[in-house]
Amino acid sequence: MSKLTIPAVITKINQRDQAQLENLFRQFGNARRRAYTLKQQGVPKAEIERLLQEQMGLNSRYTKDAHHSIENLPTHVTFGGLKLQRLREQGRITAEEYKKRRNSLIISRGDKTKKGNLNTRITKEEARITLRINTLITTNDSSERWIHPEIFIPEKYLKRYQHLLLDGRFPYTVVLKRRDDDRGYDVRITVELPAEEAEPSPKPKPGRVMALDVNAGHVDFAVAEKNRVLAVGKINCHEVQYASTNKTNNLLHKTASKVRNIAEHYGARVVYGKLYTQWFRSKHHRANRRVKRIPHHKFGSILKAKCGAVERSEAYTTKLGEKLSPLVGLDVHKCAAAAFALKVLDYEGFKTLRSSSLLDEIPRGAALDEGVGSLRRRLSVGSGLTALHQDQGLVHDEVALICNGGYSEIPGIRGLSFLESLKTNLPCLHVKIC
Repeated sequence: MSKLTIPAVITKINQRDQAQLENLFRQFGNARRRAYTLKQQGVPKAEIERLLQEQMGLNSRYTKDAHHSIENLPTHVTFGGLKLQRLREQGRITAEEYKKRRNSLIISRGDKTKKGNLNTRITKEEARITLRINTLITTNDSSERWIHPEIFIPEKYLKRYQHLLLDGRFPYTVVLKRRDDDRGYDVRITVELPAEEAEPSPKPKPGRVMALDVNAGHVDFAVAEKNRVLAVGKINCHEVQYASTNKTNNLLHKTASKVRNIAEHYGARVVYGKLYTQWFRSKHHRANRRVKRIPHHKFGSILKAKCGAVERSEAYTTKLGEKLSPLVGLDVHKCAAAAFALKVLDYEGFKTLRSSSLLDEIPRGAALDEGVGSLRRRLSVGSGLTALHQDQGLVHDEVALICNGGYSEIPGIRGLSFLESLKTNLPCLHVKIC
């Protein structure tokens, strides 16, 4: 069964309910940290859940959810984030604010036998949709343990998946997150879709590829068909160069997810090149360090698992990219990715382009600055080489204009349809991993 996450937000909550909800945030945050400490000490799972229920005053479901949320965390975790801890050490936030921002998460998993979710259940009264939350307040009045803040779910999700949330036959997980600016609460509802309602994953269009050019700190790509390039771009992941092992894995997974999303948007299959970094030798020690720190094998394994990527030879694509760069107004790495795509789709066309006399006439030093999609020389205002552009829901912040809108005509380019498509009206994506 596939899973769907539905976004929502708490739109209306009174002061009494808000105070109880804040107390639940504090209790659940303390339970997560306590469970993590006990787990590092080697305490068994059943004993941790028993201790949490006794010491934190949470019911058994909340304690199980608190333990489950930290079960796969690595060692040396800073709850709330290292950035928040540094702000407190520098005195830029108060102790109260620090504690409040650390305790900003509540997770409640669903149970099929309990008709959805026992602790946080979605209810509907006429036009109002509320979230019934168990706050565990022990009083004589049993109604005091429940609060009912009003939530908003986007109409497109409500129309299609309302029966999954209100029917009671399908379990769903609710995650509540307090915003750092204290201006509200975000809600995320994850529900398992039945097989008959799950949308089939889009199949790649035949003859369309997304070729990757993996570099130190960024991945350039080109989406192409046999006779034309559809889009080029770059995915920044500079932190991979100096991050710890666990953070590097997270960054690589995020990068692979971006690659998968772009490939699914264009209906393309993903290919990446064989990179033998052990053979790289340079007189510059910094270049050697950067290249040898590229986690190419690990990134390739993640790409295969997430995108079904295929490894292919990318020999001579960088050299061809250096020649194409001054012709089309893109940096070397994007042109290398486009050349890689051409090599995969049409090897004879790739060899023809490599041996073209047109490319041999390009003077040395004409290559462009890496990654900016603009010429080294300063252009006049209004030349329009870069602009904000949106195409089919994807935002592109670099767009090359048509031939007569910024680049001079190149003799013989009309005979090379692939090269011509690189030069004319090409959307250029710039994606940042954060």
